Amino acid sequence: WDPCFDSHILEAQYKRSTFLQLRQRFQYALCYCVLASLLYCIYSASMVRPHWVASVVVSLLVAVSSMVLLVFTQSRHYNAHFVKVSLVTVAVLCAASLSVFAPIVQERSDDSAVHILSVGAFSLCILVLMIIYALLPMPLYLAVAVCSAYSIVFEILSALLIPTLTGTVVAVRVLLQLCVHLVGLHTRVMTEIGMRNTFFKVGQSLMVRRELEVEKQLKEKMIHSVMPPKVAEWLMTNAEDDDSSSEQPRKPSTSPRPSQMIFRPFNMHRIENVSILFADIVGFTQMSANKSAEHLVGLLNDLFGRFDYLCNKLGCEKISTLGDCYYCVSGCPEPRPDHARCCVEMGLAMIRAIAEFDEDTNESVNMRVGVHTGTVLCGIVGTKRFKFDVWSNDVSYANKMESTGRPGRVHVSDSSHAFLVDHYYMEEGPLDLNRKTYFIRGRKPTALDKAQQMASRHSWPHTIAAAETTKTIDTRKVSCPANQPGEIEEEEVAPMLPPVHRHSSLSTLNSSRKDSGIRSRQSSIQDTMRPQAKALRFNNNVPVFVSMWQVNIVKLLDTPTPLYAQRASGYCSSYTSVADTGRSSGSSLRGYSIFVDPALMLNESLSRLRHLRKQSDLQMIRCIQQDSCTMDYFIRPPVNPVTLFFNDPQMEKNYRHRLHHRDLAPTMASASFTTYFDIFVALGFYLIIMFACFVLFDTPMSWLLFCLFATSVHLCIFMLCIREILATRGHWVADCLAQIYRYCTEWYPWHVVGLVLVSFPIGAIFSNFTCAGVLSTPERTNAFCYVVFVSLLHFCNFTQLNFWLRSLLATCAGVVLALLIGLPACPCPLRAPARNVTHLEVISDLGVELPGVSFHRDSYSCNQSAIYEIVLHVVLNTILVWLLNREFEISYRLSFHGSAMAARDEQRIQSMKNQADWLLHNIIPRHVAEQLKNTSKYSENHRDAGIIFASIVNFHEMYDESYEGGKEYLRVLNELVGDFDELLSKPLFRNVTKIKTIGSTFMAASGLNPKLRRENPHPFTHLFELMDFAIAMQQVIENFNQNLLEFNFVIRIGYCFGDVTAGVIGTTKLYYDIWGDAVNTASRMDSHGVPGRIQIPEHCLQVLQELYVFESRGSIYIKGKNNMNVYLLVRKKDKVLYRILPSTQRPSLTTTTSDDKDKPAPTDEQAKGDEEEKKPKSEEELPV
Repeated sequence: WDPCFDSHILEAQYKRSTFLQLRQRFQYALCYCVLASLLYCIYSASMVRPHWVASVVVSLLVAVSSMVLLVFTQSRHYNAHFVKVSLVTVAVLCAASLSVFAPIVQERSDDSAVHILSVGAFSLCILVLMIIYALLPMPLYLAVAVCSAYSIVFEILSALLIPTLTGTVVAVRVLLQLCVHLVGLHTRVMTEIGMRNTFFKVGQSLMVRRELEVEKQLKEKMIHSVMPPKVAEWLMTNAEDDDSSSEQPRKPSTSPRPSQMIFRPFNMHRIENVSILFADIVGFTQMSANKSAEHLVGLLNDLFGRFDYLCNKLGCEKISTLGDCYYCVSGCPEPRPDHARCCVEMGLAMIRAIAEFDEDTNESVNMRVGVHTGTVLCGIVGTKRFKFDVWSNDVSYANKMESTGRPGRVHVSDSSHAFLVDHYYMEEGPLDLNRKTYFIRGRKPTALDKAQQMASRHSWPHTIAAAETTKTIDTRKVSCPANQPGEIEEEEVAPMLPPVHRHSSLSTLNSSRKDSGIRSRQSSIQDTMRPQAKALRFNNNVPVFVSMWQVNIVKLLDTPTPLYAQRASGYCSSYTSVADTGRSSGSSLRGYSIFVDPALMLNESLSRLRHLRKQSDLQMIRCIQQDSCTMDYFIRPPVNPVTLFFNDPQMEKNYRHRLHHRDLAPTMASASFTTYFDIFVALGFYLIIMFACFVLFDTPMSWLLFCLFATSVHLCIFMLCIREILATRGHWVADCLAQIYRYCTEWYPWHVVGLVLVSFPIGAIFSNFTCAGVLSTPERTNAFCYVVFVSLLHFCNFTQLNFWLRSLLATCAGVVLALLIGLPACPCPLRAPARNVTHLEVISDLGVELPGVSFHRDSYSCNQSAIYEIVLHVVLNTILVWLLNREFEISYRLSFHGSAMAARDEQRIQSMKNQADWLLHNIIPRHVAEQLKNTSKYSENHRDAGIIFASIVNFHEMYDESYEGGKEYLRVLNELVGDFDELLSKPLFRNVTKIKTIGSTFMAASGLNPKLRRENPHPFTHLFELMDFAIAMQQVIENFNQNLLEFNFVIRIGYCFGDVTAGVIGTTKLYYDIWGDAVNTASRMDSHGVPGRIQIPEHCLQVLQELYVFESRGSIYIKGKNNMNVYLLVRKKDKVLYRILPSTQRPSLTTTTSDDKDKPAPTDEQAKGDEEEKKPKSEEELPV
């Protein structure tokens, strides 16, 4: 009896948010009271009835009281006393309506006056009831108690003071009072539920919008870890048009057909005056000789993390790392005049950083840096595991500048020298292709002071701080003005990594990825932007927003308990980091579950759940309080003030289309429940009215036929609703009935059905109207007015229907009542004893004159005063119906709008999450990203992982910068790499993952996902899939060459497997890669291979030769490996079967090809063993 949220926090905020709307409705009620009082005052004064002075005084007192209360609602004291004010209003209205009985007591001898006053009193009673139920802001239980008490008192007074009321009429009046309470309670409950649902949905929408802002920042940071914002904007624009749940944002075309070349989206820009820096670690090979791959990855992560920080501080854009090589650019993609100086300062800072790295790690490595300035093509090639990269001959020359440089020095070309001559001391270096080169010796005095100032400001950390100390997640904009080389304004750029002590341990690098954006919800979100820190945190330092990347990390939110799901209203994305706390606490409890009482564990779990819900409520309240438009949302709804259609045409279209759609989580606020409730209320109301007509009046044939039709329609609609309710529980399935229900609940058919149902009660009354049956006696006329006035209120039902239609029908019904009573369509009834009324009515209707019997024209229906009073109450009832219908439809539309906005925002954030996940998984494989959610680092060793390097050996022959700067040739490369990427989507190559592209070289690996390897039917399935993938790449090249004019690409593939270490390195620029001797060997198999062939080392032959045919190439010299025996793939064997064996056993392969003819015949024991193995119970063979 008192609907409220189960959270007192939400309930308090709900009352604050909806206070203005409730006050506005109360003001409408007071204005209506003023209007009704003035009309009643005018009527009483103009009719000059007995005791009219008292009626005028009472009416004026009500009007004055209402105006005083109306003024008081504008004061600040009303907020604290609105319930008391409502009770005062109830007292005034009830006293004024009950005061009508005073003239009745004094004029009991005048039957005509008594009849007139009884009709007016009953009309005032039902008006007061509806005002209390629908418009006065008071608790529901209080409204029910007041209305019930008022109805009881009113009917008791009526029965005692009105002598003409018979027992039958009193019983009918009680039933009519129940009808009024039914309608009033129905509208009050549904309005209350609608308002609360609107509040909750608006709160959810605001939460999602706020999370959208945070997620946008998070996504931008993640995107910027692989590419500049300018390129990312283009990429995400293309991604929005495709399936966001897919791993790729767009569906590239298949291999171009000869008749039509369909290119994939391609973004490549030619930029001049770009400086390119290549830096290589000198002594890396010696450093890595005595270290494990995992330790080596940690050291690289430490060193490259320092370089990433310097890139952000010094105005450079990191491109990538190639083994121990690090390269970046300046002036690309955003041009800047000091690009050369930024690269030189970056090189000098890298040399100083590696010196400190040596001091911290007791290593002896150095940096060799090369810088060249020229023109580049920058953009993205491929559709999977792509990255922002640069291409041009100048890029190749910058790489050469590094390789020909000296350790600890920055080697610059002559083109870079022109930009640096005024700022640095330089000495000439060796000539390269008749071009002068230079080494940086030091800064000139004009730049030295500023450089020292800059160095003091960009003191980078030598230990990656813990993830919780991350300062920011938004992109940093570094500004290096032309007149101040490399200087960074401290107020413009906050330090991305907090400075720490110089000699801190470097081991924390591997355990704390400070700014990866995927470490954890807390680390990636809680410090999202310092200006918003207050808005995003509560006093208990619990972050209010979490990363969408880990939406499934907490089982509690994924599968909400009924308690949580009930309040969530189908929305289970109220993410809070408290959930992580609960999860970790649960993990610790599980560890001690053997010693803990299960009841205690349950209590603790419930306590965590309550804490989680409280934080979710606080989060919603904070969002609502920070949104200044929330209060106006309830009093200025986004609808047209006249038609009540939504201002947004698309929203109106969705409202009409989804008006009766079944909700996934049905609640009392759902459209389907509202429909069922309206229909059940309409049926109950109709049955009571039909029973009242049957008891009070005669039963003409027209009434019987109408009731038969109306009852049949009601029962059919009722059965359809019952079928829908049972169908949701799986108890009744009838497709034909479902189709009928769906058709009837469409927008226009539902308006027809609803208007018919809402009109049945008034139609049943009017179909029973006859002059002899209704107007024969004042008692029957009174009863007729009772049921009509009550039936007018039934037009407040069916809030889903347009209020104009319902209100116009109510107006028409009131006009019909006034016409039936006021126009002389029927002769005036005879004043006669009640026992002879029926016969006299018949005689009067026949026009027969009886001697001694006369008809009187001064009875009730011929009394002009009575007619005017009926018209007055028809007007008052109609105005109230219009007012209530308008308010109810606004409330219902607001509820739909709030739900639609919450669903739309939820869909947007889900789409954004999918885009972020897709991009993240293009940087880092999915299984790696999942592990990074729970740990601060990722470094994993894999045994027998397969690696291939595939190079387009003659792409440089095709590439020519004289045409479009080489852009169109890179478009061709993008198409080819895109075709390679498409192969990865096939289930046949599910174990294969792309690592990266290096120019025109494609690198892929297999066996890096332990979960997939465990699911494989054979321990070397991933190696076979990788070889099949290499063969498929050759086929792609053949198909691709068919569409090229006068040029054929040639692919060369190197294959190897062995132990590797996979890891994610970098801080602001995440990078997934693999390291190990097998990687180097695979690269050498490619670089020393044969064009058009697949080459493998000798140790791979043992595993692969049973499925593939190879030919020996002999022993060749391999750089860094001396002489190696290598083999070239000839073809794959046909119809090869292999048994599913445990991973600890060597694969046993069988083949039906002719290559097995040279094998020795099996012995008898072997043959017997083979026959036993062929039995189905012990053998399962799969084709390869």
